[in-house]
Amino acid sequence: IGTDASMATHIQNIQDRNYVALAEGRRMEPTKLGIALVHGYQLVDNELVVPKVRSDIEGACTMVAKGKARKEDVVRHALRIFRAKFEYVVKMIDLIDQLFEATFTTLSATGRPLSRCGQCMKYM
Repeated sequence: IGTDASMATHIQNIQDRNYVALAEGRRMEPTKLGIALVHGYQLVDNELVVPKVRSDIEGACTMVAKGKARKEDVVRHALRIFRAKFEYVVKMIDLIDQLFEATFTTLSATGRPLSRCGQCMKYM
């Protein structure tokens, strides 16, 4: 979820966004919206769900800290990876839209105040 210092903030964010609900014993349980998002990301690019990309970038940052890689090269490489992933998700967003439309029969079923775009009618 992040560093020890940022973990509480991330946990609060995913609760506020209705991706998880806090259950008995302070356990987090995924909501229907959270499950739909994970399934959508898996459809488009499974690396968005598993920690491999982040782990690789953290490893590269460690190499910078040890003087074995240049910061500029690592930043350029990370930006290239995330730009490519972003562009691919944008290109494949219809898969996620289809999953949402199949999962949620009404906007209120998401548990979030979502609305449709007035131009393309996709969820925002």
